[in-house]
Amino acid sequence: MQYLRKRYKHFNRYREIANVLVKHGFGYMLNYLGMAEFLKYSRKSRVEDNKVSPVSKAERMRLVMEELGPTFIKLGQLLSTRSDMLPQEYITELSRLQEQVPAFSFSEVKERVQMELGYPVKDLFHYFEKEPMAAASIGQVHRALLENGDKVVVKVQRPGIQKVMSVDIEILYDLAAILERHTWWGKNYGLAEVVGEFDHMLNGELNYTSEGKNAGIFDTNFKQDKNLIVPRVYWDYTTSKILTMQQVDSIKLNDWQELDKSGLNGTMVAQELIDVMLKQIFVHGFFHADPHPGNLGVLSGGEIIMMDFGIVGRLDEEDREKIANLVLGIINRNTSSVVRAITSLGVVPGNIDFNAFRKEVEKLRKKYFEIPLKDISVSESLGEVMKIAYKYNISVRTDFTMLVKALVTLEGITSKLDPELSIVEATKPLGKKIMVERYSLEGLRRALGKNIFEYHTMFSRLPGQFNYLMDLVTRGELTFKAENPGMNIVIKHLYRLINRLSLSIVTAGLIIASALLSGKNITFLDMPVEQLSLGGAALTGTFFVVSLFRSP
Repeated sequence: MQYLRKRYKHFNRYREIANVLVKHGFGYMLNYLGMAEFLKYSRKSRVEDNKVSPVSKAERMRLVMEELGPTFIKLGQLLSTRSDMLPQEYITELSRLQEQVPAFSFSEVKERVQMELGYPVKDLFHYFEKEPMAAASIGQVHRALLENGDKVVVKVQRPGIQKVMSVDIEILYDLAAILERHTWWGKNYGLAEVVGEFDHMLNGELNYTSEGKNAGIFDTNFKQDKNLIVPRVYWDYTTSKILTMQQVDSIKLNDWQELDKSGLNGTMVAQELIDVMLKQIFVHGFFHADPHPGNLGVLSGGEIIMMDFGIVGRLDEEDREKIANLVLGIINRNTSSVVRAITSLGVVPGNIDFNAFRKEVEKLRKKYFEIPLKDISVSESLGEVMKIAYKYNISVRTDFTMLVKALVTLEGITSKLDPELSIVEATKPLGKKIMVERYSLEGLRRALGKNIFEYHTMFSRLPGQFNYLMDLVTRGELTFKAENPGMNIVIKHLYRLINRLSLSIVTAGLIIASALLSGKNITFLDMPVEQLSLGGAALTGTFFVVSLFRSP
């Protein structure tokens, strides 16, 4: 009953969507979406898909998104990052989606400012430019001058846009639930969850207070680095629908003519941009997810300016490690590492053919084995990984797909600034630093402290589980159920895994012993036992890391 009320509450919008689908040849979808009832009677005969069309389905889908307006355009832009979900022709078409909307009137701008900030524009600003410098579906940006002389840009939200988008989101949740119930594609990729992530992303864009806080996080993260400048937020002039930020005069990275005139070193700017993005991803785990050239600028000294913080990605420490392992696996041409990384980053279907999947990754490894390191394209290699994920129905988290899209955009910008610069080569210094920190004594201690309870549980259970296993072997009751096509891989590597497990247990035990003996001044053969434990841990840990890198 509630379901029907919701549908008829938004009857006109459902009808509009139904008619647009029919118009572009997707009428056949209406029956299993339960939307045929929303068509006007005269159009019900056109529910069948166009028999012949000179335009591809992918292009028609893009036209549907464009005609349905801002929410669907933004959904299409998000789906254009999901090459794990859609074939390449759809990704290509949806990547072309652009927001082409007219600016709203200055009288509406003044009304919105007074409603949000409590005073007329003339009382708040010394000067406020009537014509917007940019207009988009959610809001538009005006230059202004505060009474104290500070130059600012004011982003004003489009009237009524929040209501329009909230209606569309409710409809998308409804359609996602239907597709999950009636299609393998919807169920496998968890479309309701995808819509939930889109809803969260859209709320971030609609809430300018949230965007201002994002800018503050970037500013804090780069406080000690002078190569990224984040415009200041003026909180006294900011609400959820008005955002006032410092105006920083810079050269936009899409203004190639001005960049040529400036005399800036393209290689230096590209290197700075790569460094900034990689720190956001691998050090802070908080990255700008829409770094297109219009959102980036550069100062005369080569400092990077970032703007528009509505769309950001978040990666916890575990996610960052998985992504680093994937990139290292590709660079080191290690099939096993790539397989482990892909499966750890996504939801793997129960019926996956692991043998075929591994062979696919092996083909990728052979391809990159022939290519010099400096010629490896990050965007191309990650794109191929996503294609493999799509082929084997592995659903990847949106934050990772946003990261891939950000890296693709980054490589496109840097290749124009310096066609000879390789992101892989530029990554080396930061990569070495991260690896050194990860496997340093302090890094191992941090990891131990973080996982101490898990280690305790594992070690306390291990003797009992080992004894139980040995009892089964002795009684001849240990059997393997070989239904999984990937079981031969498991058996092949079983002894190697046992050896590594033993080595890791010894390493962890030595680190724990070192921690417990810290400051006890206990010696053995005139040497502190604490240092002996740490030395032993470093030695066994080195053997463990070497064995991982040497694994096929």
